[in-house]
Amino acid sequence: MNMKKFLTKDTLILVVLFALMLAWGPVYQKFFPQPVPVKPAMAGIVTNAVVAASAIPAPVAAVQAPSVPAPVAELRQPSSIARKPEVLVELTNALVRLTVSSHGGCVKWVELPAFTATAKDKSPVVLDFGTVPALAYGGLPGLDEFADFKVTVVSNGAAARIEGTSASGCRLIRTISLGNRYEVSVDDAFSNGSGTVLALPAHSLSIGSMGMLPGETTMTGVDFLGIDTLASVGNDGVRHWSSKRWFSGDLTLVDFFQEVPRRGGGCVGQPALTRMMPVTVRERIATGMTWVAVKNKFFVQILQPKDGASGCDLIVERTKGPSEKAEESSTWMAAATPSRVAAAVQFPERMLAAGETYSRSLSYFVGPKELSSITPLGLQKKEVMEFGMLRLVCEALVWSLNKLNWLIPNYGIAIILLTLIVRIIFWPLTHKGTESMKRMQALQPQLKTLQEKYKDKPQKLQQETMAMYRENKVNPLGGCLPMLVQIPVFFALFSVLRSAVELRYASFLWVADLSAPENLFQGMVPFIGAINILPLLMTVTQIWQTKLTPAVGDPMQQKMMMWMMPIMMLIFLYSMPSALVLYWTANQVMMIIQLYWQRRLKKA
Repeated sequence: MNMKKFLTKDTLILVVLFALMLAWGPVYQKFFPQPVPVKPAMAGIVTNAVVAASAIPAPVAAVQAPSVPAPVAELRQPSSIARKPEVLVELTNALVRLTVSSHGGCVKWVELPAFTATAKDKSPVVLDFGTVPALAYGGLPGLDEFADFKVTVVSNGAAARIEGTSASGCRLIRTISLGNRYEVSVDDAFSNGSGTVLALPAHSLSIGSMGMLPGETTMTGVDFLGIDTLASVGNDGVRHWSSKRWFSGDLTLVDFFQEVPRRGGGCVGQPALTRMMPVTVRERIATGMTWVAVKNKFFVQILQPKDGASGCDLIVERTKGPSEKAEESSTWMAAATPSRVAAAVQFPERMLAAGETYSRSLSYFVGPKELSSITPLGLQKKEVMEFGMLRLVCEALVWSLNKLNWLIPNYGIAIILLTLIVRIIFWPLTHKGTESMKRMQALQPQLKTLQEKYKDKPQKLQQETMAMYRENKVNPLGGCLPMLVQIPVFFALFSVLRSAVELRYASFLWVADLSAPENLFQGMVPFIGAINILPLLMTVTQIWQTKLTPAVGDPMQQKMMMWMMPIMMLIFLYSMPSALVLYWTANQVMMIIQLYWQRRLKKA
């Protein structure tokens, strides 16, 4: 090979861009370090205030706690009431194991046997709510999360009866029943046995706290921890509190950590911090609610009171920087990174006459963000998937992936087959676009002649150029059309694959987890930390495909595009889920095959 020819400006640009890509991670970490996670805290939280932790008596359990990493030390209001030893009972069906506590009559953790804890640990995944349990009442003295209840297992282990009476004479009988899949029915009956009119004060019902599970990876710019709500008034649809809606002044979960003057703004023009951000916040949303959901990357809880709720509390905890000190402003974090989320639905005060019983029914879903399981729930609950405007395309892709995986039980092969189907669907457009670019390429000498002839008359040049295109039946945008029509499919796949529970720890060839980057030799490679092979293969195939594609325009621009686009895609996709990179790589390979096939047909 002629080294002089090889060491061109374009090659130098390629080398520089690749070096910048490799160095970006360490440079970013040096100048914009991320806070190191510490054991955070939550519950019993006051907005923009930090509450001291309290010691909680060790429970005496009827069932053993699952062997999972201990939950973060969360904060709650201390109880001055002496409590009986805690009794834990387990409710089971084929897909869910619910552990119910006599302390508060609530759900402490949930096991999902259909999903493994990590790629290596094959024990069931555990959603451990810690000391922010699910279905615990707050604000009902004697019947709240600090009360002691009698718990009895009924219906052959599929339901539990929970009974408790407050000092004022209010009695709560709760029945928690498992459905066939991930649905749970909760029926609460409050009865007044005091002999006089009794006030049931305004109170709340909690949804368990959730964080990222061991082994799960995050993505820059994507918020996997979130709270979703569907208001019972207005037509705003489902509100995703982890992000803003388009062209809105919405506040998000991270805004609630900021002082009011700093909320909702960008990085420029904000007032200076006057105090350290609180570690936990609780924000009241005083709007009637149909349902409220709390979710992490792959799993979700959805609580729906059958008669609605008067509002809800959004409870968020952030990661605290390892060196943050309230008295040293130089150590304060400027923006919050949520580490755990929880919520509570609110109910108004209600008066109970002597002997009166008030009943409340709720539906509670706790399980995977799995479209086939959530769609039958109705009431727009499938919006927790956050498919956005491309939801119909996303749903079709999820359905296709699952059907292909049923046909050949490997999601890597299913993604390649899906890529093939997409290529076949767009084959006519791609073929037409390639032919259009070939015709455009053939017209380049005539176009240069026109440019020379009318170089001082741009309007005349445009008219003559368009006339030449019409005469030769060439559409100048024809070559772009195949790429444009595939962009929605690519973004839909991004929405699906970034948090598809079906891909969680699904392996393919050397890839251990299609829902995450490959991360080969993690911690052993200087500067970049780990090697991802698929993005490198994708870059090679894209350069190959670009060289085969008929090119028009300035030669220098052609060379720049041949190198710039692949490098940009490499930087963009290097840390993306392997499933998405696999799709794009397979797409490029199939495009290369199509281009060679077209060349062969032309020669024949």
